[in-house]
Amino acid sequence: MWLLTCSCGFIAGVALTAVYGTPWIPAAGLLMASMVVALTRHRLSLSVILALCAIAVMVGNTRYTSSLPEWGSEHISFYNDEVHDTMEGTIAEQPEQRGMFTRFVITDVIITTDQPAQPVAGRVLASTYDVGQLTLGDRVALSGVLESPPPLDGFDYAAYLACKDIYSVALYSEVRILPQPGDYPVRSYLASLNQRFSTSLSKSLPEPESSLAQSLLLGRRGSMPESVEDAFNRTGTTHLLAISGLHLGILLVALLTVLLAILGRRHYLYVWFAIAALWTYASFTGMNPPVVRAAAMASLFLLAELAGRQKNLATALAFAAAIMVAIEPALLWDTSFQLSALAMAGITVLFEPIRLALARILPTADTQGWHVRILGSAADVVAATCAATLAILPVTANTFGIVSLVAIPASLLTIPILPLAISTSAMTALVALVSPVVAQPFAWVCWLFLHCLIDIVTLLSHIPWATVSLHLEPIVVLCYYICLLCGFLFWKQYGKTVSEELPRVANRLESSRSRMRWAIPPLLIIAALVWSAVAVAPDGKLHVVFLDVGQGDAILVISPSGRTVLVDGGTHASGISTMLGQHLPFWNRTIDMVISTQPHADHIGGLLDVLDRYEVHTVVQSTTNYDSLLVEEWNRRLSYLDISPVQATAGMSVALDEGTILTLLNPPEKRVTGTSDDVDNNGVVLRIDYGTVSFLLTADIRLETERRLLHDGTPLRATVLKVGHHGSDTSSGSQFLAAVDPECAIVSVGKDNSYGHPHESVVNRLEEYSTHLYTTAESGTIELTTDGESLWMQTWKHG
Repeated sequence: MWLLTCSCGFIAGVALTAVYGTPWIPAAGLLMASMVVALTRHRLSLSVILALCAIAVMVGNTRYTSSLPEWGSEHISFYNDEVHDTMEGTIAEQPEQRGMFTRFVITDVIITTDQPAQPVAGRVLASTYDVGQLTLGDRVALSGVLESPPPLDGFDYAAYLACKDIYSVALYSEVRILPQPGDYPVRSYLASLNQRFSTSLSKSLPEPESSLAQSLLLGRRGSMPESVEDAFNRTGTTHLLAISGLHLGILLVALLTVLLAILGRRHYLYVWFAIAALWTYASFTGMNPPVVRAAAMASLFLLAELAGRQKNLATALAFAAAIMVAIEPALLWDTSFQLSALAMAGITVLFEPIRLALARILPTADTQGWHVRILGSAADVVAATCAATLAILPVTANTFGIVSLVAIPASLLTIPILPLAISTSAMTALVALVSPVVAQPFAWVCWLFLHCLIDIVTLLSHIPWATVSLHLEPIVVLCYYICLLCGFLFWKQYGKTVSEELPRVANRLESSRSRMRWAIPPLLIIAALVWSAVAVAPDGKLHVVFLDVGQGDAILVISPSGRTVLVDGGTHASGISTMLGQHLPFWNRTIDMVISTQPHADHIGGLLDVLDRYEVHTVVQSTTNYDSLLVEEWNRRLSYLDISPVQATAGMSVALDEGTILTLLNPPEKRVTGTSDDVDNNGVVLRIDYGTVSFLLTADIRLETERRLLHDGTPLRATVLKVGHHGSDTSSGSQFLAAVDPECAIVSVGKDNSYGHPHESVVNRLEEYSTHLYTTAESGTIELTTDGESLWMQTWKHG
């Protein structure tokens, strides 16, 4: 009790210090409390602890208050909103890949714009389009514009970043890694190991299952598709994506099972090994507030086991929170810390009365059968979810503006799958580090559990009333928590304990039936995998899928026997990876051929990620002189993977299957020069023939190349035309369209793009030839399927 009292008192002191601006008021309050305790309860030890706690409040908060920025030239914010800045710094957190750019935080900043160089306080949130590998601990030089954090839709982004000691943002900076090492050797090694696990999961699992596995196991959420993250938000299951007490609890159970089996209880070695493993894993995942809180609570429980003392959840939570606030007082205003602490506090206080209410309606007495255990476990999940949801409701409403109404059924359905998803993700990552081939069976089982999680939350998120908008005034929030506390105190005084009302679990079944039960889960998993494989097996038809990657090109071709060709990859890595994961079988980690029609970012950007995630057998590209950081990285990765690209030339032909022919029509052997855009006009034009149905894919070629193809007598007539250059008026001339005479035309284009694509003149010309026109901006992904005679179309918008 004394530890609980002191921890709560310390946290209250920090909060009051921030409110009153001086540590003396809360410190005096705590000193008075210690005197009251000493006089009324005769607990000298408790009063001494409270007094020490008061002193800690004074010292800790004086330190915190004195460290607030001076806003002079010694602080990073002094240089915000200037024309241009150059600086050096050390990467303080593991960088996150966000689409085409990388986001990272630097500390120990030195402004080098002027001489002499000026060391400054505060940290910088930076992002860059440079595609080189950055990692925790790297010393980097940045060139860019420092800006004050902007407000985001009413959200005080500047205050949020200030809690992390970040006062400046540098968007799309140029970055150069300096030769000297950073100051985080241990954390850098763990971050490097985290990156290796991330890479092994990326290579073993399709998207979005790979991103979900990385979030659950490694704490990486940067590559999570927006549609999936939004589904978790709408169903109130976002806490599953952030490593917290639930995840560490699963890890702790597994650790103790293994350690006790190996070491036994002799000398309590299992306690020390478990504590070491917990904190190593916390560092491995980035030491985020929920992880630190959970690791501190678990450590306190293990130390109580070591000391033979009673374990108390409330004491562990308060003590863990006090430690974190003592180290960084600004955490009290961090939303992640608030939600994590409140959720655990809700479970601590409200779980038992809610579980009691549920126990009264469950089967009791001598009821037997497996359904009793299932109902009991389900009641635990419902009680914990209700308790956590009630505790965080005001903070969730005021921070995000919404509250989920399907959180309880979503948790009830997803939490039982979570341990299986985490454990199989860990097994897949570990085995893939040794042998990606051996890891494939583990990856298939892992995919099944992750896919179930995504399908459940996606299905529930589509319910129209899944969320409601809500914002509460401060007085309402205060009254809400007072009512919760009064309800708990009333129950504590007059209610029964859960143990008095819980249903008695049925006796164990005889051993033969028990053994049979162990065989059922593997059989169910095998059956589910087989049915999933059958559902996505090749169907003997040609599929040409125009992927909705925004303002860019990405076309997936799947032959009747299942061979795959990817033509371009769009701009963003996350977009193309997610869509490939949705259109390729879950076991398929290879692409037979990648064709890069030209080296602009809207064609080649996403292909970098394809090279990282898939085994690519052949790369075909246009040899055009074009210098960019993206092209340099593309060539570097091809060299690293020992892939020698084939230089595309008109006349080359490949038989994908018997009767399925892919033919290149451009560029010519002698590259064209002196045109309106040589890169576009030397792009790869190809046609695919299957039976009487044909597809013509024209990349970004312009009118000059169209006229040359007509002049050379190139066979252009096709059933389906991929309109050149996203529907720009620099392409799709009347004579060219007359020669192609397509029944259907597809424009790969971004919604509300700044280029005005497709151009009105191109649309009018296509209408003249009675061509059915479809755009990915309006229809989303467009899949055309043919058996060589008929043609079917299916469209859908992802997310």
